[in-house]
Amino acid sequence: MNLHIPDVRTLEVHSAPWSNLRSSCRPSSMLEERNDLGVPLLLHAIADAANLGYNFLNVVGEEPLRCPGLPALCREAHLHGMLTSTITRSAALTAPQLAWLRFSVDLLGVEIEGKGAGRNRRRRSPRTRQTAEQRLAVVRDSGIPFAIVFSLTSASLAELEWAAEFAAAQGAAMLQVRPSAELSDDQMATAWMTVEWLGGLQRGKLVIHLDAVHRFSLPAEPGDLASWKRDLEREARYLGEIVSPLVIEDDGTVTPLRYGFPRRFAFGNLRQERLAKMTERWIASQAGAFCEVYGTVLQKARTADRMCGDLYRMLSLEAAGGEVEMPVAG
Repeated sequence: MNLHIPDVRTLEVHSAPWSNLRSSCRPSSMLEERNDLGVPLLLHAIADAANLGYNFLNVVGEEPLRCPGLPALCREAHLHGMLTSTITRSAALTAPQLAWLRFSVDLLGVEIEGKGAGRNRRRRSPRTRQTAEQRLAVVRDSGIPFAIVFSLTSASLAELEWAAEFAAAQGAAMLQVRPSAELSDDQMATAWMTVEWLGGLQRGKLVIHLDAVHRFSLPAEPGDLASWKRDLEREARYLGEIVSPLVIEDDGTVTPLRYGFPRRFAFGNLRQERLAKMTERWIASQAGAFCEVYGTVLQKARTADRMCGDLYRMLSLEAAGGEVEMPVAG
């Protein structure tokens, strides 16, 4: 989950698609060995990130709950005063499965798609036999605080009000709305206005967050970046004020803001170097160029007539040398 909240500085860890962590008793293949980043490297990275001022660990991937290494990563984060979160997507949940995570995960995201998605998915895949309500009941009984993650598409846009009512009725702490890239500018504008309205209706009962920005909700002003760079050169603990999330990809590559961010801005790879060391080099060699990219995107956002979109996607496009399209809400 991307928690766009002041003072939350997130380290995002992507678990590998093939991992020794799934079973410590099973011999691994050469393919798994090449892809498995491994717990020890990640434990060092979490400690380094905490020393850099990061205070939130988010473990993501195809299905992080299936990774036996998850509690160890969360324990390490807790040792350094960090909070932890992860997301379950479609796996069937059991009480024993969540019992060993009760004191490891501080916030569990449960992904849903819409009113009819569960029934349709069961028809397509007999492995998934739990409804959204059944999965959430298991989570609720576990005592782990949870958020509902709602995938917003053109087909589910009309279900936003239902999603808020459903999340509140299920006892969720948060509804996080993740818009699809397929949504038009008009649809994004509709989503934004609907979320604002629903937030008022649910105030005090449910926090509702839309993973998008408009010109009045940007995380920084263009002029803030020069000050951030000066502070960063003096003290690396300022890194997370702008670079959040800091992303560890499943092959060990460390990038700013999102998985797959253009490699010219990568910090390095954990297989070759500790996070603390690569951060020193990144600050000296890349922070200036990163500020230029960030400032350009913020300026375009500020001067656009109306804007609502994925800031990290726009930053990624600008960093890759592509044309950043400023969506205009109608």
